[in-house]
Amino acid sequence: MDLLSDILNLWLLVDEPIGTVLGLVVVWFLVRQNVWAWPLGVAYVIVSITVLWEARLYANLLLHVVAFLPLNLYGWYYWLFGTEQREELPVTRTSRSVLATLAVMCLAVAAGLGAWFATQTDAAYPFWDNGVFAMSLAAMWLTARKKIENWIVWFVVNIISVALYSLQGLEGYAILYAIYLGMAVWGYLTWRRSMNEADTRQ
Repeated sequence: MDLLSDILNLWLLVDEPIGTVLGLVVVWFLVRQNVWAWPLGVAYVIVSITVLWEARLYANLLLHVVAFLPLNLYGWYYWLFGTEQREELPVTRTSRSVLATLAVMCLAVAAGLGAWFATQTDAAYPFWDNGVFAMSLAAMWLTARKKIENWIVWFVVNIISVALYSLQGLEGYAILYAIYLGMAVWGYLTWRRSMNEADTRQ
């Protein structure tokens, strides 16, 4: 038991730095439209479990386990086999109706789950945490479908996440998400250039 306890205590010292590095590598690969972002995303999810549990960010933990994990697997598959021609999946725009639907769903999920977490758990910042949960689901789906608007949603998610992680003393993850802000801008510009180049070739 002492050995297991020592291993767990050691892991709790290194899980946040490891998650921070993995998170940076994942987004760097996404910006570069490299399929390795997805398997590394799976590793990031697994590492983040103990980080988020210790911080009592339960909606964020739920997001990682039940959403990010399967969506990373989906993105991995879709980027490899998403087109019938088996060519590289192109960057495209999302319709206004889909964006409006996603916005309404995010508000409903944030309000509904936020109220439940606020009354049934000791969750920290339940409404903001669940807002991140809902918007991250939308952004992850847009990313997996290679929709350029994903970067705009991620930018908003990152701003809120920096505040949440700072308030909970997760300096590594707060710095990570602050860096994500710049990477979201970089990703948007890179994907827009890719989309424009594809339009020019047609």
